[in-house]
Amino acid sequence: MNYKRIIKFAIGIFTSIFFIALVLRSVSFENLAESLGGAKLDTLAVSIVLLVIAYVLRIKRSQIMLVAVNPNITFGRSAVPYMVSIAANNVLPFRVGDILRAINFSPWLGVSTASILAVMMLERLMDLLVIIGFFGGALFLFHAQESRELALQHSTALFLILGAVLIAGFLFFPMLLRSPVEWFMAVIKYFVPKLESKIRPFIDRIFRTLTVIVHRPLMLLLLGYTILSWLFEAYTFYMVACAIPNMVNPAAGWLAMPVGTLSTALPSSPGYVGTFHYFVTVAARALGNSPDASTAFAILIHLVLWLPVTLCGALCFVYWTIKRSSAFPSHSANSEF
Repeated sequence: MNYKRIIKFAIGIFTSIFFIALVLRSVSFENLAESLGGAKLDTLAVSIVLLVIAYVLRIKRSQIMLVAVNPNITFGRSAVPYMVSIAANNVLPFRVGDILRAINFSPWLGVSTASILAVMMLERLMDLLVIIGFFGGALFLFHAQESRELALQHSTALFLILGAVLIAGFLFFPMLLRSPVEWFMAVIKYFVPKLESKIRPFIDRIFRTLTVIVHRPLMLLLLGYTILSWLFEAYTFYMVACAIPNMVNPAAGWLAMPVGTLSTALPSSPGYVGTFHYFVTVAARALGNSPDASTAFAILIHLVLWLPVTLCGALCFVYWTIKRSSAFPSHSANSEF
């Protein structure tokens, strides 16, 4: 198992180095330094405020889902594990933050690990739905220069939008996932029956939690929070682009948001160094910006997204370490969820 982790980590580091090299090969370091040095600090400050609003909306969304399992969870209580997990993913490999949130914060939230995993699964699906929908819409709005490029662009956009519709179906009808999960569990039972018997109660608790959380009026509210949060994050990208004087088309920030966010699914070093920068740079250059300005934009938006969130998560981790003894006592919901 340790060898697998070492191999994955090595692949991530190699991938980051590879994409960093791709970014820097066509950049003038003198012009890059000039672009970074000329950035407007007041505009960057506005972008950080917009990012804070985006995270407040996501934490509120998480709290709403957790309240369905434990009505005593406050906004502040749900904010701590959320921010700690994001910060941990920014600095540690293998998405350790997700594991930490699901397992270590179960007593803090007063809900089972299965319930936290169900909430995280819904968060990921809603985020993916909005991001690929945003990407598809951005591709339709972006005007390619040749008819062949336009046809490819629109077909890609249509594919993304159809994917968003499929994800929406799973969100509103999560039991559609039950059949493929049961098939997978049957395969495990055939080959490793002991493992299946251990996993089975855990899977059942996840689906029980989903049935409690997911009903249409609540899901519409949660999707509303999700859409607003990603709009504020896209606006963050746009404001950072506006902060760079030689970005001739700062509207590239609206395209860079879904492109850069989706790139974080690729293997890379902690903090998505390299992969994020490359794809954000490509998105910015696609709308007519110079390589130097696009690279400066990628560096600055990564800093804006990474530094405040990581510092906030670190402070939340310190707070949790001090206050962890005041975790919720076990309640009746734990036995069921």
